[in-house]
Amino acid sequence: MINLHPAAPGGPTGTWQEVIWQLVDNKAQETGVMMHLVTPELDRGAVVTYCTFPIRGEPFDRYWDEIEGHSLSEIKKGEGENNPLFKLIRQHGLAREFPLIISTLKAFSQGKIKITAGKKVIDSQGRPISGYNLTNEIDEVVKGV
Repeated sequence: MINLHPAAPGGPTGTWQEVIWQLVDNKAQETGVMMHLVTPELDRGAVVTYCTFPIRGEPFDRYWDEIEGHSLSEIKKGEGENNPLFKLIRQHGLAREFPLIISTLKAFSQGKIKITAGKKVIDSQGRPISGYNLTNEIDEVVKGV
């Protein structure tokens, strides 16, 4: 079984809300979306595919500036999920979720990636990989978000 997770490989675990709050709290530079194998350890199965995107620079910086000097608990108590930075990070992540699913299915159908009987992710040459990076492909799909 494969799971869609709203963070880059090695990033925060949990629901999309928990992921975004962790990104804000850690003053992250980038995030992403990934498809991974489901394992007993939450959101830590072998990465199948992923894409990443910056959450610094335009259009994010003005919202990072707005929360500068405020604790995470203050932001949560104030605007909560209506905080503009929170909403913008979600918008950019959500815009990539469906395209990542489609591109993952396409990569499987074209033989670019496979999952072995031993639950290893391999490339078209049979070499183990730590996820198939679809960032460039997904960026083309979501231009203008």
